[in-house]
Amino acid sequence: MQDFQFYPTPSALAKRMWDKFKNRNFTRVIDGSAGEGDLLLAANFDKYKRIPMDCIEIDPTKHAILRERNFNVVGLDFMELCDGSIYSHIILNPPFAHGAKHVLKAWDVIWNGEISACINAESIRNPFSQERRNLVKLIEQYGDVEFVKDAFLVEEAGRKTSVEVALIYLNKEAEQSDIIGNLFNDLQKDETNGEELASDYKQDANIALPQSAIENSVLAFKAAVCSMRESVKYAERARYYADLLGDTMSVRNAGGSAKQTASVTSIQVEMAKRYLELKDRAWSNILRSSNVLSRLSSAAQKRIVSEFEVIKKLDFTDSNIYGFLCGLIEKQGEIQLNMACDVFDLFTSYHSENAVFYRGWKSNDRHRTCGVRLKTTRIVLPRFNQEYGNNLSWESLQKLGDIDKVFAMLDGKRVPEIGIVDLFNSDFSSLRNGERLSSSYFDIRFYRGAGTIHFFARDKAIVDRLNRLVGRHRQWLPPESERVNEAFWLQYESAEKFDKELRKEVDERSPKFGRFYGDGPLSSMVGSRRDSEVFDRAIQLVNEATDAVLERHGIPVEFQLKDERQSQQLLLLNAA
Repeated sequence: MQDFQFYPTPSALAKRMWDKFKNRNFTRVIDGSAGEGDLLLAANFDKYKRIPMDCIEIDPTKHAILRERNFNVVGLDFMELCDGSIYSHIILNPPFAHGAKHVLKAWDVIWNGEISACINAESIRNPFSQERRNLVKLIEQYGDVEFVKDAFLVEEAGRKTSVEVALIYLNKEAEQSDIIGNLFNDLQKDETNGEELASDYKQDANIALPQSAIENSVLAFKAAVCSMRESVKYAERARYYADLLGDTMSVRNAGGSAKQTASVTSIQVEMAKRYLELKDRAWSNILRSSNVLSRLSSAAQKRIVSEFEVIKKLDFTDSNIYGFLCGLIEKQGEIQLNMACDVFDLFTSYHSENAVFYRGWKSNDRHRTCGVRLKTTRIVLPRFNQEYGNNLSWESLQKLGDIDKVFAMLDGKRVPEIGIVDLFNSDFSSLRNGERLSSSYFDIRFYRGAGTIHFFARDKAIVDRLNRLVGRHRQWLPPESERVNEAFWLQYESAEKFDKELRKEVDERSPKFGRFYGDGPLSSMVGSRRDSEVFDRAIQLVNEATDAVLERHGIPVEFQLKDERQSQQLLLLNAA
């Protein structure tokens, strides 16, 4: 297990660190080694004032805790933070072995603001390295230090150590000239002739971008941030010099007055706003350029985008981008499984006639679950009666595109040779006239008046592959590694053959089970309200009806046969 030198900051020490700050005008704060957020939780802000709090934590297992506490996780490694100009305050309890390095990094990245840090006292008392000497010099010029003994030996300390700590305070102020410039001095220079102006001119060379698209994106982001920062400062500079001219007549008549002091706070607030927008743009571009969404179903895309709201808060660095993409790769199996379930539910939720039912493998306290399978003969999807121009609506084509993607995935292909969407795009007039056309996996017929599409599977094995994938995920089917008696698989394979008999049995039993959604208990069972009391009643009814049908055909309903001879007798009986 990795040792990240995690020492949670005791609350008394954390309070002392926050008290170090002299400027209480907090605009945005970052904790460079957040752990589980103990240091940020100790912030003694006005309880009615919500300050944006960002954090960096090298242990990714703690990120979920930080987000639950409403902190924005922006990265893994504080040493990779490329820009801190948006922060008015930086607070740190870094690993003791790297304390000086982290404080120097904080000083480098902050533009105008204060730093409060807790590091090993030895880093100050024994400045044997150039790094430590640089830190001592900074403290002498721009701050102070307080030494505290036994700070991590108090009862509340999550992890105890006798290390003496140094509480460092630093204050970095932006140069006024960096904001308002030296335009007066520039304008008072001697007149410069054209030849002298031209002597320093060089044609801008094209930026030599590296081959990696990711590195290119990071370079573009850094250039955009640099330009944005200068743009905000120039805007404030323009306002400052305009104020020197005095107020307009309308302002004077209204009794107002122009301010002439350049505002660092307003610059930081505007920088933060624009910086977050640039990160949004940069991360969005990565998601599009990585060609991820094009292969996902519409529901899967929405899930990725919802996670993206968290991802886009990360600092836009090479390591964070690769981490994001690696996370997608690691979750590929889960993403594909969810896509398969989405399409399965698309087929079963709209029309109960598309499904057949069997006795599921997994049991709970009340009854064995009821398994659902797609038919391998004909599947009907309704609600395709909205047309735009010479095709279906965009939403309808999205649904059909999801089916294309999942069946291609089940067939081990990136895209189908002939997709359903391809047919509607290329030959909508024939489909609208009721002709039956073939895609790679289905023959389809569009009934324009009813607004339905009928799907006829061209390869029943792929439909069965979908049934088994979803069935195992939802525990209707046993794991592949588990030995199962033949009675279970017999009733599973016979579900389509018994479907008409099962529906009749359900109709006869349903009056005593109360009201159901849609057109009866089967619709209630495959519909969207699966956690409701109505769903539970539907499950119980279908289970009882399934038992009755299976018993009539001599198939035991518990499927717990361990005797191979009994299983063989059952197979011979059904074969006869």
